[in-house]
Amino acid sequence: MFRKILYSFVILPCIALAQTAEMTPKQVREDVGFMIKSIDEVSVDPYSGISRKKFIFEMQKAEKDILKQKKRSIVDFYKAFQPVMVMLEDGHTELNISDYISKTDYFIFPFLVRVSEDGVFVKSTKSSYHEAFTEDLKGLKITDMNSINSTKILELLQHYTSGESKKSRLELSEYFFNNYYNLFFTKGNILEITFDQGQKLEIPLIRKSEKKSITSRNIVTKSYYYEVTKEKNYAVFTFRQFADIEKFRPFLAQMFLELKAEGIQNLIIDIRDNGGGNSELGDELLKYLVSKPFSQYEKTLVKYSDIRKEYLRKSSGIDSTELKNYLQGISGTVGVIDHSKNIIEPKDKNERFTGNVYLLASGQTFSSAADFANAFKFYKAGKIIGSETGGFIISPGEVVNRQLPNSKLFLNVSSTIDFNIGATEHDRHGVMPDIQMEAGKALDYTVERLIKQ
Repeated sequence: MFRKILYSFVILPCIALAQTAEMTPKQVREDVGFMIKSIDEVSVDPYSGISRKKFIFEMQKAEKDILKQKKRSIVDFYKAFQPVMVMLEDGHTELNISDYISKTDYFIFPFLVRVSEDGVFVKSTKSSYHEAFTEDLKGLKITDMNSINSTKILELLQHYTSGESKKSRLELSEYFFNNYYNLFFTKGNILEITFDQGQKLEIPLIRKSEKKSITSRNIVTKSYYYEVTKEKNYAVFTFRQFADIEKFRPFLAQMFLELKAEGIQNLIIDIRDNGGGNSELGDELLKYLVSKPFSQYEKTLVKYSDIRKEYLRKSSGIDSTELKNYLQGISGTVGVIDHSKNIIEPKDKNERFTGNVYLLASGQTFSSAADFANAFKFYKAGKIIGSETGGFIISPGEVVNRQLPNSKLFLNVSSTIDFNIGATEHDRHGVMPDIQMEAGKALDYTVERLIKQ
C-alpha cells in the first residue's frame, strides 16, 4: 500500500550527531543510481508494495528535495531516502544508519521501549540509568518527548522503519529507537519526557563515551538461557536471538537433559523479543519438539544476479554446494528451491521433550523467529500464546549488504522470498497465536492458567 512520505520530518529538532562529510550533488545522484540498480537486480519482487514507476518517482522527488539544500550530510541523505525504501514494504530492504551512529558519541536513551499502534511504552530502564529514578516506570506510556507528542512519534517511526505492514513497522522500530532518538528528537543533553499518568521528568542524558565511568554494572545480554522452577514443574527458555549455532547445539543438549533429569513436564519458550537470525537454530530446537521429519519452509524464490554472486564469493561460512548452485544460475532470472526434499529428522524418542510446550510470541518476533513459530504451529508442537508475529509467513529472506560509493551507508537488499511450511500465495500475515492476548501478559498467563502443577 502506498503512503505519502512526510518530508516535514526532516526539519525536526537538530540531532546530537556530528555532521561530518558533506555530499556533492554528483555524489548524491551516484548513490541514488547505485540503490536503484541494486534493488532492481538483487530483489525477487521489489515492487509488490509500490509500482516501480511510483518508486522511481519518489526517489527522484527525494533527490530533488535534498539537492535544494545548500549543504547535505550523510544523515540528510538517510533522512531523504530511507522513507522511500520503506514504501517497498520489505522488512529486509533498507538503508542502514546504525553503523554510522555507532561511531559517534551518541546519547543513550534511558529506556528500552515497546512500540505498537497504541503508542510507545517503557519496557525497562537501561543499566546506565538504574540509579536515576526512584520509582518503577515500567509499563508507562510516553505521551510527549522533547515537545513532540506521541502521534508525531508514531508517524515518524512507521515512515523510517522497513517492514511488511504498518503494524510490523511500528513494532520493529523498538530495535532502532535509540538511533531514532539521536536522529530526530534530541535538543541538548536533557530529555524532557511526559507519561500518560501525568509524570514529567527532566533526565540528564549519558553519552556513549560516559557509560563506563558512570555504571559499574557488567550486564551481558545473552542470546538464550533457561531457568527451571522445579517446585512448580516448569522451565522458561528465553530465546532472544538465532545466533551462534555451534554453541546452541550443546546448549540444547544440556537443557533437555536437565529437564528430563528434573522431571519437568512444562516448557515455556519465549521468543517475544527475538528478531531472528540463522534459521538453523530453529531446526535444532524443533528436533527436540516434533516427532516426525519436518521442514520450516515450503519453497524459496531466489533471484540470480551478478551482484549477489560477487557478494557470496566474498562471504565467509557459505556452504560450497550452495555457492556452486547459485553461481550456475542465470543472472536476471528467478529460481525456485523446493524444500520438500530437504527434510530434517527429529531426535530419537528418548532425547525428545515429551511434556507440554508453550511458545510466547509477539509483534517483535521477526524473520527466522517467526519462521520457527510457524513451523511450531504447523507441526502441532504446542500452544502459541501472545500476539501475531511481526514477521510474515511469506517474507523476504537472505540479504545482500552493499556499501554506497559516496555516503558509505550500507544498503540491505533482500534476495530471496521464503514460503513457510503450509503457506499459500495469499498468506500475507504473521503467525497467529492459539491464545491471543497482550504479549506482555503471556508469560504470567501461561504460568498461572495453563500449567498444572
